[in-house]
Amino acid sequence: MAIRVLVTFVVFALWAVSATADPYAALSRLEGAELKSAVSAIAARGHRPLSYRELWEVLKDADQDPSRSGHVVGIYSRTAIPAHCTEGKAPASCDQKWNREHVWPKSKAFPRRDQWAHTDAHHVAAELVRCNSLRGNLDLAVGGEHIPECASRRGKGASATWEPSDAAKGQVARMLMYVAVRYEGDPIGDRTPNLELVQRSTRDGEPNLGNLCVLLRWGQAFPVTQQERDRHAAVARHQGNRNPFVDRPDLAQRIWGKECRVP
Repeated sequence: MAIRVLVTFVVFALWAVSATADPYAALSRLEGAELKSAVSAIAARGHRPLSYRELWEVLKDADQDPSRSGHVVGIYSRTAIPAHCTEGKAPASCDQKWNREHVWPKSKAFPRRDQWAHTDAHHVAAELVRCNSLRGNLDLAVGGEHIPECASRRGKGASATWEPSDAAKGQVARMLMYVAVRYEGDPIGDRTPNLELVQRSTRDGEPNLGNLCVLLRWGQAFPVTQQERDRHAAVARHQGNRNPFVDRPDLAQRIWGKECRVP
């Protein structure tokens, strides 16, 4: 009897380890809204909220330039910037300064620092101050005037949009998809509203960002790079949770593909 109990315990333990090792194993039969809900739970697992001050050090680690010691790489510009040249504390010798760019703009809709999305390093990245300012809270789309220093395009007028370089498009898309599943509206826990990617232009203050179908195409056209994997691993070490779309890029099409008719 004791041996049978022991064997049962060992089998159960091995099953539990296997399930823990691959949290995506149970998603194979899910699609659409059910899949999105399950992926949201995975994205939230282990999340430790950072302080806004902690972000500086996290980004110095996550966005460090592998080819230039002591530098960070801008998310859009891909410019190598001395890590000590942070906005507000940079010495006079700094020709360029960087700050914390919210790839999902914090004005849509988590302006307070106690809202977990405000300090979520899976979508907050290093960038030149000017490029951060030029992006502002614009939706993502194709087109606009080329801005060489940011390696991006910016539209004009009330419907202006932002198009990062090809080097950044896939990473930006997966960051924003993460935000859209991670934050489902939890005013007591993460204090962040339900954030959704949409297929239209959005206004300041609303918990939405466009354009979903453009981002889905970018995510497919520009696969995960080693730089993105390294950044993801660094953020996971500091923050405790993972971006499922870096681990499993195919999840994006399974959640939103029918909405956008992306094969």
